[in-house]
Amino acid sequence: MLTSRSAILGLALALGCAGVATAETRYVTTSYSEPASAGAPVAAPLSQFVVVARARVVVPASWRRLPAPAGQQRFETRRSPGCRYRVTFSVSKRLAAPGDAETYVAAGLPAASAPYLLDSGVHGSRAFRVVRQKAASAVRVDGLWAGVLTRRTDIAPSGQVMWSEIHVSARSRAGDECHSGTYREVLGPQIGDALATATTTLRFVRPAG
Repeated sequence: MLTSRSAILGLALALGCAGVATAETRYVTTSYSEPASAGAPVAAPLSQFVVVARARVVVPASWRRLPAPAGQQRFETRRSPGCRYRVTFSVSKRLAAPGDAETYVAAGLPAASAPYLLDSGVHGSRAFRVVRQKAASAVRVDGLWAGVLTRRTDIAPSGQVMWSEIHVSARSRAGDECHSGTYREVLGPQIGDALATATTTLRFVRPAG
C-alpha cells in the first residue's frame, strides 16, 4: 500500500505541476523516454513504428539536476558538506510472462537480508522496492519499479506481456562520510516516494536512423 508520505506526492503528481509545495518540502515532476534506438518492433499494420517506454516521476526540488544520456534523469542530492549522492533514474521495457508485480520486483532486486530492504510497496498492478547494496568504499542504494506496460498482441507474443521498469541507482562519492541515517531515514524514503507515485506509458515512435 502507499504510505502517507507517498499520498502527499500522489497529490503533487495528480496536479501535474512542477514545483508543488507541501508542508514538508517541494517536489518537481520530470518525464523522460527511452531513445528510439531502444524501441521494440510492432507487427502490421503499425510496423513502421517501434515502441518505447516513457516514465514520469516526482522528486524533491532540492535535488540538483545533472546532464544525463537519453532515457535517463540524473540528480545530485547533498545531505551534508561531506555526503553527496548521485541518483540516476532510467526506464526500460522487456517481454516476460505475466505475473504478480511484487514477485517481479523482488526477483529483479533482491535484498541481502531484511535490514537491507529500505522501502517497498504495491499499488494496484505496480510494485516497487528500494534496497541498500553491500559496497566496500561507498554507499549504494538501488530501486526498482515495475508494471505491465501493454498486453497488445501486435507487440507482445502469445503468452507474454511487455513490462516497463524504472531503475534507480544512487551512489555516494568514494570517501564521503555518509552514515546510516542519510540513506535509511532520508534517501531511501525519497526514492521510495518517487517510485510509489511513478507511472509509465507506451509511445509509438519512428525507428532511429
